[in-house]
Amino acid sequence: MIVAAVVLTACGGERHDSGTEAKGKGRAAVAADRATAARDAVWADIRTAVASGDFEAPRFIAADSLLGPCEVGAVVRAGTKPDPEAVAEVVAELKDRGWRQKRQGSTDVNDAWGLERKGWTLNFVAGTVSEKAVSFGPATEDRLFKGLVFRGMFRGNGTCHAPSATASP
Repeated sequence: MIVAAVVLTACGGERHDSGTEAKGKGRAAVAADRATAARDAVWADIRTAVASGDFEAPRFIAADSLLGPCEVGAVVRAGTKPDPEAVAEVVAELKDRGWRQKRQGSTDVNDAWGLERKGWTLNFVAGTVSEKAVSFGPATEDRLFKGLVFRGMFRGNGTCHAPSATASP
């Protein structure tokens, strides 16, 4: 089964628009604001991609204790293995929004993609995976989850930042 692991990454060292480095509490506040904007931009990409495949709205993981400010997690429960054509629409929309496919793999029960954009890595699995794999924390039962799973993290150098909302030319 193809399952992406959540990797906790730190965010910091941001600069103000004036080019001077933020100091003390201001530095942490600026980094937190930038991280929130970055995460919101990735969430927007996921929402749009999921809608393009006519799936229900994704449920975003909001547990700060499980995900850092430079990470995203989302699931769409489908109940059955998602329609391959609808899944292809999701992948196509992510590509249209500037995400580059770096890898793709398939098993009997799921298909997975690794996409990258401006320091962000987004792992997307469509199909059947362990409920533990989508719990973003400890799960008490090992049931099967059928649907879409997104796990993203900023892996670039420096502070996480928002990929722009429009595709690059």
